[in-house]
Amino acid sequence: MQALIRNNSDKLMTLYDLDKDYVRNTLKWESDFKVPAKGGAMRIKSTELIERLIEDQSKDEIRKLVTMMKAIKKRDASVRTLIETIAIGLIK
Repeated sequence: MQALIRNNSDKLMTLYDLDKDYVRNTLKWESDFKVPAKGGAMRIKSTELIERLIEDQSKDEIRKLVTMMKAIKKRDASVRTLIETIAIGLIK
């Protein structure tokens, strides 16, 4: 497993920690997400969705998510639709 020292401190950052930071930093600029639910559209704050994503997904799933997000960003597109699709699965 890869590890990095951050800010000259003794704390080591694993690849998993870097992935979580990437997801948080990428999505913190997004506004609320609209997620369709049984009772109609539901609004979820981006911070709540980020934490739920990180909490519910495994390390491998977070790694795959980061890879997909980087591919989308490389094409100058928004990751919003990807995250909304994942949110539908998390809500149901």
